[in-house]
Amino acid sequence: MALLLPVVFAAGLLSDRFGRKPLLILGCALGFVGAVPLFWLLNHSSAVLAQFGQLGFVLIIGLYGGTLPAFLVEAAPPQVRCTAVSLGYNICFGVIGGLTPLVAAWLVGRTGDEIEPAFLIMASAAVTFFTILRFPETYRAPFAEMGSNLVTARA
Repeated sequence: MALLLPVVFAAGLLSDRFGRKPLLILGCALGFVGAVPLFWLLNHSSAVLAQFGQLGFVLIIGLYGGTLPAFLVEAAPPQVRCTAVSLGYNICFGVIGGLTPLVAAWLVGRTGDEIEPAFLIMASAAVTFFTILRFPETYRAPFAEMGSNLVTARA
């Protein structure tokens, strides 16, 4: 957690400079490509290598976590922003985030392979990647126009 905080701040600053989509896409790509190697490190008998696996996930999660709040706020129209962001984020986080440990444990129990949860990460990274591609970049848009770009882009 001590390392995650500076990564989240750095990702937020980078998203203000380069945009939300590039950082989110980078986070998804790193999650997809790095899931299996990082899980292999996490399951290694060496404590040092296991720490490197955790640090890899810290970088990916921090990159995503520092960018996502601004992305969500800018994607929703101002009239419904608070409701849309809070309901959308928390319902998905509760359902998907709540069921993920159960599914990961089931996969490990079913296959006997402790790296199996990496494939869940890869699947979610792929779905998120293609979803983010559909959203317009809004980080330089005037505040009043944010959220309305999303409605126009989907139409």
